[in-house]
Amino acid sequence: MKEVAGMENGRVLAVNSMVRIEHVEIDSKDLNHGFTKFVQHLKKNSLSWPQLLTSSFNAGKTSVTVACDSEWLDALLRTLERGKDMRKQRKASRSVSLTCFGGVSSELPFKALQVLGHRGIIPDKYVLSPHSVNLFVPAESREAAVKALHSPVQQT
Repeated sequence: MKEVAGMENGRVLAVNSMVRIEHVEIDSKDLNHGFTKFVQHLKKNSLSWPQLLTSSFNAGKTSVTVACDSEWLDALLRTLERGKDMRKQRKASRSVSLTCFGGVSSELPFKALQVLGHRGIIPDKYVLSPHSVNLFVPAESREAAVKALHSPVQQT
């Protein structure tokens, strides 16, 4: 293995946003068990796979964050109302993402959080991928976050 020079010197190309994200909590013994239950629920209710944004396991609960069109998300939430071991975890949120050319700079999430914080927007989570920083913001802050995060785009 060798270090690839410049992998963290990427520049921000675009700001993107997902209008609606839902968070599902599943009673489970581990992450695999939680996903197995989630897949069974999708099949049982004739729901296609959504876009999976994040997942985690803690204290007997698998958390899954998903995005899809509103019709699909509404259908998912209706089916969750009938179950006992799977539920809507919290209020829906939105994502705002910075897409980069090259790798994501290690300081980019911090810069994005500062830009948003100066405008009173407090994301509750961020997720990194090799070419993007995805921030989950309250629904009412999505448009302001998109506008605010255009400043890192213009600086690169």
